[in-house]
Amino acid sequence: MVIIALIISIILNVFLIFRKNFKTDRNRSIRTAILSGIQNVSELATVRERFQSVISFSDGIKIPWLDYNIPGTKKRFMLRYYGTIICGCDLSKAQISERDENNTVKISIPRSEILDVYADMNSFEIYDQSSGIFNAIKLEDQNREVISDLATVKENAISKGILTQSDNNAIKILNSVTSAAGVLAEISFNEKNNIHLENKNATQELPE
Repeated sequence: MVIIALIISIILNVFLIFRKNFKTDRNRSIRTAILSGIQNVSELATVRERFQSVISFSDGIKIPWLDYNIPGTKKRFMLRYYGTIICGCDLSKAQISERDENNTVKISIPRSEILDVYADMNSFEIYDQSSGIFNAIKLEDQNREVISDLATVKENAISKGILTQSDNNAIKILNSVTSAAGVLAEISFNEKNNIHLENKNATQELPE
């Protein structure tokens, strides 16, 4: 339901922008009007999902050459938090042809990317926390584990098809925009301009 509401909201916003731009200059081509309309939403967020994650952490100072912790150095905790992952398409790179004799425009866009993955720091809950006398739990331990977990969340979401879902939503939105302009659309993906953001926001800075 959240994704459906997001798509409807984007369609309405882009449609209103398109109508405003198109009415401003009736001498402009359909291509220019559509391009101006969709590029007002340069980063089109087509999927926004909230997730919950649980981190289990355990560490200690090992005795050299032995798989045994020095007494008083073992520490552990479990942390639960909520976060959000956002996918979208960079429409500033959209390419649109002029309308042809079949009343069709060709639109080429980059494939979707992960725009952001972040943790809601107000949602952190710590369970089963225990510190060693000589090796206390530090905030940096929690921050490091959360940052690592966000990277895992991103990888899992991609493997489950979140980018494909985002691509499909982008196509639906663009079809709605062109339909409002009274033209048909042939939409394809420009692989050449697509740059995946492998590290962007996966290393969220957390409080020290």
